[in-house]
Amino acid sequence: MSSFERFLHDSEKPVYTIRIAAHLVGIHPRMLRIYEERGLIKPRRTRKNYRLYSQHDLTMVKRLSSLMDEWSLNLAGVSALFAMAERFHIELERLLDEMLG
Repeated sequence: MSSFERFLHDSEKPVYTIRIAAHLVGIHPRMLRIYEERGLIKPRRTRKNYRLYSQHDLTMVKRLSSLMDEWSLNLAGVSALFAMAERFHIELERLLDEMLG
């Protein structure tokens, strides 16, 4: 696989601006900022302090939305769930897989 192909398939590579990321997941850019403020996602920053989102970040946003819809959680509930997972050393990806399974 060439380095360009690895770049294209790297889900952790931050490539989307906030406007594009919001469009791709179907939410307002302000919601992405709120998710970041709550510590639910962590976009990378450029040298000029612009947010850049990876495919992994977008997948997490979609999972957060599903979690709130399917479990009737608000942002405070999701934040508490994430804090609990961290406190008890539960892998967040596995927890979300089980809850949304």
